[in-house]
Amino acid sequence: MRSKLTMWIMIAALAGVVAGSAAHEMAGDAATTATVAGYFSVLADIFLRLIKMIIAPLVFSTVVAGIAGTGDAKTVGRIGVKALGWFITASVVSLLLGMTLANLFQPGANLAMPLPDTQAATNLKTGGLSLQQFIVHVFPKSFFEAMANNEILQILVFSLFFGFALTGLKTSPAVTLTKFIDELAHAMLKLTEYVMLFAPMGVFGAVAAAITTQGIGVLATYGKFIGTFYVALVVLWCVLIGAGFAFLGPRVFALIKEVREPMIIAFTTASSEAAYPKLMERLDRFGVNERVTALTLPLGYSFNLDG
Repeated sequence: MRSKLTMWIMIAALAGVVAGSAAHEMAGDAATTATVAGYFSVLADIFLRLIKMIIAPLVFSTVVAGIAGTGDAKTVGRIGVKALGWFITASVVSLLLGMTLANLFQPGANLAMPLPDTQAATNLKTGGLSLQQFIVHVFPKSFFEAMANNEILQILVFSLFFGFALTGLKTSPAVTLTKFIDELAHAMLKLTEYVMLFAPMGVFGAVAAAITTQGIGVLATYGKFIGTFYVALVVLWCVLIGAGFAFLGPRVFALIKEVREPMIIAFTTASSEAAYPKLMERLDRFGVNERVTALTLPLGYSFNLDG
């Protein structure tokens, strides 16, 4: 079933290219092109909304179940510190790699694109991009507001507090609640399987909409830019695989095989959210401890998405 889903996702991506190219050629004007692309986008939007629907309860249930199952704050802290250390290291490596390749290849040097007006409005809330605002924003003022807005980092913080609270209680209701949340986590993972069945349609819609709007030439127009980007990804993945080999040995290649499907989903939909549930499932299948996955994936999802 899993291998068939990967195959259907790849077929859907190719079908999206064909359908989008045909729609782009047959559309008479820009208005018609935008309308047709909008219909294709419906499929991608539905898929992404389904993913957003399950992300918040999935993170909450898995993190709380993982911490309550561990029952040891020191273990959770040790995992968290190691994860943050990796995130910082990966970020530095990625930034240095990006700066090096951008200066080496200069992909935008010959695009002849006009520079924007220095007075042009960007609608970016740069005034709120401060360390103080970030730290305050991490802590939710309402758990339900964080759930409604899919504020993963805020949900993670609440889940950590809630999980530690459950481990501190030795009463019968706490055991019942822990069991309930653990069952909720399994139910959310099963729901994830159902949602992922729609992945090929979402991938088809996303690719077809992009090709309909830009035409098949978009795949080659910015060839140097895209080529540089792909080179950077390959180099970064070599670094990541090398780091994985240092810890896992040859098993790192089995891990790469396992996460192939989430990689395809993330690439074709341009959404890390779409890959999150399937990645969690595949890491569990690979043998990663659920407590590690439940803590590090939400952290990585919030802090670091390198590679």
